[in-house]
Amino acid sequence: MSGTQVSANQLQGQPMPPVPPMVTGQYGVEPGDSMINLRQIFGVLVRRWWVVLLFIVVTVALAALMLMRTTPVYQAESLLEVRQQQRNVVGTSPIDEVRVDLAFVATQIELLQSKTLAEEVVEAANLLSDPYLAPVGMEGWSALPRSEKLRIVTNSFQGNLDVRPVGRSRLISVTFLHPDPAKAARIANTVTESFIANNLAQQVNSTTFARGFLEDRLETVRSSLERAERELVNYATESDIIIVDGENAREASGSLDITSLKTLNDELTQATLATVEARVAYDQALSNTFPAELLENNTLNSLKSARIELSNEYRDKLAIYKAGFPEVQEIKSRLDFIDEEIDQLTEQIINTARNNLKEDYDRAVAREGDLSARVAALKASVVDVREKSIDYNILQRQVETERSQYEALLQRLKEVSVADDLGESLVAIVDEARAPQSPAKPNPPLWIAVALLLGSALGFAAAYILEIVNDIVATMDDVREKLGLSLIGVIPADKESDDFIGVLGDPQSTISEAYASARANLQFSGPDGGPRVIQVTSTRSGEGKSVTSIGLAVRFAGVNLKVLLIDADMRRPTFRHETKKSIGLSGLLTSRESFSEHILQTQTPGLSVLPSGPIVPNPAEILSSSRFDELLAHARKHFDYVIVDSPPVLGLADAPTIAAKVDGTLYVIESGELRTSQVRNSISRISTGQSRLVGVVMTKYQRKNARYGDYYMYEYNYGNDKSKRRKGGLDKKEKEKRRMMLS
Repeated sequence: MSGTQVSANQLQGQPMPPVPPMVTGQYGVEPGDSMINLRQIFGVLVRRWWVVLLFIVVTVALAALMLMRTTPVYQAESLLEVRQQQRNVVGTSPIDEVRVDLAFVATQIELLQSKTLAEEVVEAANLLSDPYLAPVGMEGWSALPRSEKLRIVTNSFQGNLDVRPVGRSRLISVTFLHPDPAKAARIANTVTESFIANNLAQQVNSTTFARGFLEDRLETVRSSLERAERELVNYATESDIIIVDGENAREASGSLDITSLKTLNDELTQATLATVEARVAYDQALSNTFPAELLENNTLNSLKSARIELSNEYRDKLAIYKAGFPEVQEIKSRLDFIDEEIDQLTEQIINTARNNLKEDYDRAVAREGDLSARVAALKASVVDVREKSIDYNILQRQVETERSQYEALLQRLKEVSVADDLGESLVAIVDEARAPQSPAKPNPPLWIAVALLLGSALGFAAAYILEIVNDIVATMDDVREKLGLSLIGVIPADKESDDFIGVLGDPQSTISEAYASARANLQFSGPDGGPRVIQVTSTRSGEGKSVTSIGLAVRFAGVNLKVLLIDADMRRPTFRHETKKSIGLSGLLTSRESFSEHILQTQTPGLSVLPSGPIVPNPAEILSSSRFDELLAHARKHFDYVIVDSPPVLGLADAPTIAAKVDGTLYVIESGELRTSQVRNSISRISTGQSRLVGVVMTKYQRKNARYGDYYMYEYNYGNDKSKRRKGGLDKKEKEKRRMMLS
């Protein structure tokens, strides 16, 4: 529709439906949000589903072809058990059981996978002529030496052999792959049997070696034992050491001396204590300090009792008679005599006790000295015995050591000679391999599943790469995410009719409703009702900027606003006029004619048009003149909104010139036709200086470009009778009525 000229008279008056709520514009989701990313992924899948499907079909077909061309391979499995004990041949520990750890199991696995065992199995099973393992059809195969053939077949054999532990147990799984199931089982069993045979041969060899080693070692120890015994006997003879019941006499004597020394030492300690006690008692006697019991004496006690009686009698007489009375004096004389007897007897007792204590002290000192001398003598004897027994004991311990080693080696040699379990293998077969019933490779369900997953992944990757390579602005999300601009409106593509004026005049059409929504968004794009002088431009021609200019102008006029539509594209004019009343924009800008006389009124109430006028060679210079500013000032004064349909931005200076003079620029982008870089470059040209970019109107939006979450598809005429329009549209009379030209 944008490629055709539209007559100004075609903008006839049409009833304007109520404006629906704004459903486009900002969504409140920031770029980079996870929701946006999910919508992008879903959108890529929706738009490029054929790429994903193509890759899935190709990969599945390739997988099916490979399945048909792949020879089935069968896997036979043999199960081994690692024994848990082993005879200790040369060790000295009496414990024969050895716990088998995971390291031992890993060693057995490596041995099962060794090249030596593989070569033995290849030879034993005659696999040099097996067509699966040997390239018998290869040119020059028969001329190769046997060693080279063996190397090639052994490498192929190892590639088909798999040995691994079963969990954390002592079981080992041995599997082999081969197209012949019976041969696969036979080869797996040959591997296990050869391994067990090698294991037995190795143990027999180790037993033979151990026997020879033990015999040589036993002969050496025997000679050493004999030499040690001779040295012990010679030393005992030279040192006068006599052996009695397995113990030498000198050492026995030394043991008795030690016992006596301990006894005498205890007695010496007691004697020393007795001497100290006797000394203390004697010193107390010298200072006339005696214990009370030491002075106890029957005679002395009788004298003291008699004195007490006389003393009592004397006090009684003095109470009656005077001191000179003869009877009193007689009693006094008797008291003096008793006192003298008591003193003499007490002195005699003290001297006797002192002499006794002196004798006790002397005896204690003498006993202590005697014991000290005896202890010293015994100490010397013990030291002499021990000094002479050191070398003897050293030689005796050496003899005992040599004898113990000799007896241990002799016992081990006997065990090696008579043991019947040294030939037992440490590995035993639990389950022999049997011919499998179904092939292990290929696995059709697994191959198809992998092909589906791989095809899906490759298809999505290819679709995403195509999406990146084909970096076009096709959806509403692209406007926000790639350009960072506000979306003013989305105009769907209408392939059902080529009568744009008729579709725009139909209040039930989705295009009419879309322009009504864009008009509402423009009005709400600023706090004061949005820009009044609006430039409508695009990156290149054919994107629908002129159609958008007409649609917005009609919708502004439909809400009782005065609107002026200026065709500023003086290179490829859109609006033609069929009368000679107007000289057009180019004529007004190159003359001093009155603006009002050349602005044309259409049949749409409130909508006026200023055509572009005659084509001029320098439109950019004319648009940059002050005359264009005067025209815009006049339009601001007499109209509510001015829509300026300007030329495309790409390669021309007209649009940037106009953008610097208007209140805002509305950028039109055709969905799915331009690369993001083209649009950015164009927008950057008109976004400099004093220009203001209001937002974007996306035209020719198709359902196939919609991403998940886009809801422009909302039917604005929900509930209206649109089936009539889609099946046949308006009747011919109604169409002719809407196409009527102004005279």
